[in-house]
Amino acid sequence: MLFGLQGCATYSSSFRAVDRDLAAQNYDAALSDNAKESKSPKDRVLYYLNKGMILRMKRDFKDSNLAFGAAKSEMDRLYAASVTENALSVMVNDSMVSYSGDNYERILLHLYMALNYLELGQPDSARVEAQQVDDDLREFAEKHPNSKFSEDAFTLYLTGMIYEDRGEWSDAMISYRNAYNAYMKDFAYYQVALPSTLKDDLMRMAKRVGLRNELRKYEAEFNVDPLDNKRADPDRGELIFVLNNGLAPVKHERSAALVDPNSGIMVRISLPYYASRNDYNNDVVDARITVSDKQSTTELVENVDAVARKNLEDHMPAIIARSIARAVIKTEAVRKAQAGAMNGNNNNSGNNNGALFGMLGAIALQVAAVASEQADTRSWLTLPSNIQLARLSLPPGSYSVKVELLGADQMVVATQDFPNIAIRKTHKTFLTQHWIPQQLTTGELK
Repeated sequence: MLFGLQGCATYSSSFRAVDRDLAAQNYDAALSDNAKESKSPKDRVLYYLNKGMILRMKRDFKDSNLAFGAAKSEMDRLYAASVTENALSVMVNDSMVSYSGDNYERILLHLYMALNYLELGQPDSARVEAQQVDDDLREFAEKHPNSKFSEDAFTLYLTGMIYEDRGEWSDAMISYRNAYNAYMKDFAYYQVALPSTLKDDLMRMAKRVGLRNELRKYEAEFNVDPLDNKRADPDRGELIFVLNNGLAPVKHERSAALVDPNSGIMVRISLPYYASRNDYNNDVVDARITVSDKQSTTELVENVDAVARKNLEDHMPAIIARSIARAVIKTEAVRKAQAGAMNGNNNNSGNNNGALFGMLGAIALQVAAVASEQADTRSWLTLPSNIQLARLSLPPGSYSVKVELLGADQMVVATQDFPNIAIRKTHKTFLTQHWIPQQLTTGELK
């Protein structure tokens, strides 16, 4: 148990230096601090995940995918749980197990790798990630039939766009339909409405593949006049802008020290909880993109904050069960140590040193049992709080794209120009941006 005392500071608290670097847009310092705070072999997945995201914030999409690829390989290696590590989880705490990523993090890893490939102009590689999303979601649904996370609406939506851009109409239709079902089913959990752009995609693709009954269903549901539902201009391309807004919530721990009424031995229970670290006075609500005389405003397509919280909620019964089991095991170990010390004292009344050492050993074990109980506060901390999307249909050509980030009062918080964005006939061009408030809160309970 004494080995469990080596990591007294929680993972989330050790990440504050990286938070400060990101808020200052000092990405090189963030990469350095991420490496400093990720020395434990148990946290290698998180090191690579955060490194990959920081690199994509720098718009270094190639090296970002190298880091993401390393995270994916490590996740696959750890997917089969280690018996030894599981034993340490029961005996010491959950953070003793190597972090292999939550289900939603594995899916979002594919999403960001696909976005990287799309911005690098490698649609074939993006399609591979889209296929892996389908495979992983199918596996999650089979292994965890009661889990709320068996699909991710925006990731499914993106895979549909990838398939459509390649002219794979049937696969695109399936992905759009799956995304539609996910948005409709999960609204109560994540509060993300069906994007208006997905409505257009569903009707356009239903028309293209000849699903007339399904088309009429969507026209009636979305209250669209069939005369208004026209096929897009075949000579145009499309700009798809993705805003990664803020930072995902951070895990902290709540702890309570209790006394076992039967033995008088103190035990500690520590459980994780999520808290926002965004300063809501400095939040970006949405973004406006302008190209020539055309404008579009982003819509919310993924609430990562809500997904993370719901995922932890689903895991909480198992987390509580392990914490109680540890308390029982540690209490029994301390009780036996105390009993052994008392027996040794009775049997060796003349050996005061032995009795003293026995009692000190029992006390040390009690301290270790309490101090080693620690919640697992690890998570992919460089994910955004939410993801937003805007689209513009444009003639082929090279454009300068102006992005204005808007606050709650629709006042401009920040502006960035992206020059020389190429739009190709009948194809989609992806452009992404990350926004992190200059002030971040810890979200930790005092």
